[in-house]
Amino acid sequence: MSATAYGIGLQEFKAQPDFTARRDATGAWSASNSFSMLREVWENYAQAEFIKGAAITDLYTELTDYWSFLVLDQVEVSNQPGGITIARCEWVGFKPGEEDSDDPNETSDSQVYVLSGTRAEKSILTHPLYRKEVIEGTADANQRQAIVGAWNGNWVADTSQTNDKDTYYLQSTLDPSKIVIFTDPLVIKWVRCILEQGIKTFKSVAIQWTVETASVDGWKDVDLDHLGIVQFNEQNRPPGNPPMPRFGEYEWLKVSMNQTTTNGKTLQSQTWELVPPGGEHRFLAPYEDSGLYNYDPTELEGESS
Repeated sequence: MSATAYGIGLQEFKAQPDFTARRDATGAWSASNSFSMLREVWENYAQAEFIKGAAITDLYTELTDYWSFLVLDQVEVSNQPGGITIARCEWVGFKPGEEDSDDPNETSDSQVYVLSGTRAEKSILTHPLYRKEVIEGTADANQRQAIVGAWNGNWVADTSQTNDKDTYYLQSTLDPSKIVIFTDPLVIKWVRCILEQGIKTFKSVAIQWTVETASVDGWKDVDLDHLGIVQFNEQNRPPGNPPMPRFGEYEWLKVSMNQTTTNGKTLQSQTWELVPPGGEHRFLAPYEDSGLYNYDPTELEGESS
């Protein structure tokens, strides 16, 4: 059967009327369509045109320039009766909408938000109530150090004294002459929890907030500035305005970033973890406005003062 019977020339391929395109929630596009041609056209000529990254408008010339952002991701070829070859193409791309922001840290209609929670084993010394009743309570520096020592096994109850919910004596195992007396029932509650109940850890819930989006170029240098440190708080929340507990001062620590790039489309995500009440570590006065995970990354530039 001659090529003209199919309306296909010896140097051409024809797009079939089966073009479909889909824009997902992140703003990324995927599309598909097929081309028909003579088998020898594919083998001798066309296969060099259908390469990864080729613009769809270079091959499917009937499409308008609106679709020029789509590029070839993969192609499947099948031979049909009569010496005809069908090339089925998958296209990908990203075309920012007029409503989309170039800043991935701003809320956009083309973003997917995921809230997740897991349980993790943490020291009882990081419990929110411990922080409230001991660290921010009446315990002085010596008492706080003795509790930490009890947690480490370096301080024990002084058995020569009467210890109860109103008065408690701790003795150093390294220097038995050192005694610390507790008289606040709220603080004694934690001492007894560690020494008498043997509890040193608790099941903490880790809440994470992930924002998924798409772009052409992916993450930029500036997007990595806050990776590993606190970036948001209750007054200034991450993109998408995630829910937060009503009680306690919380912060959002940026814990991970991901990016997958295919020609014309980059899928990316970033995740923040909700820091327990009271926020992350802070240095002692006069540097209490900063900590191990809470500082301005620009402080890394220049000399220390």
